[in-house]
Amino acid sequence: MTKKSLLITGALLLALFFVGPGASYGQNGVFRGHGIPGRHVPRVAKLPNLIITRIYTKKYMGSQGVWADIKNIGGEIPKDQFQKADMRFYLTYLRDKPNFTTGPFTQGGNNGYDLKYLDHAGILRNSGGKISAEAPGNLTCHGTVKVKVEVDLPVSSGGRIKESNEQDNTKIVILHCP
Repeated sequence: MTKKSLLITGALLLALFFVGPGASYGQNGVFRGHGIPGRHVPRVAKLPNLIITRIYTKKYMGSQGVWADIKNIGGEIPKDQFQKADMRFYLTYLRDKPNFTTGPFTQGGNNGYDLKYLDHAGILRNSGGKISAEAPGNLTCHGTVKVKVEVDLPVSSGGRIKESNEQDNTKIVILHCP
């Protein structure tokens, strides 16, 4: 190989190293590209995504309470959105006739919390953040109960946090309590 062809081959390999494979878009439209030296390539922030991972019952301070675990499986939640978001519990007691449901819009009750109250340390604001929350004190578990938990409704329905998946903010389970 001549000196000239060796220099050209080396220059091409070096150029490929600096340019890289180029930009790609991964899950949820998050930019995963490689920067070009000397050029600023903005990265698109990953949107947050709050989900309810588990709904369960446990005895706490003398009563059988309903609990939910919430996790942020997306990106960071902006502080202003976090301050306005909420979480709500609905319990339908299936043994009553007609079934009796508690919830924010039933008999003027408010069985919800602001996220800033539930998570004053802001753990959920961070990607991977996880907390547990108990339903308000008047929502105890007895008999067979259908439980629905919502964490920040979809933005189109009044929710405050713009998320990568607005369809996974609700979970429903049936609990059998003493």
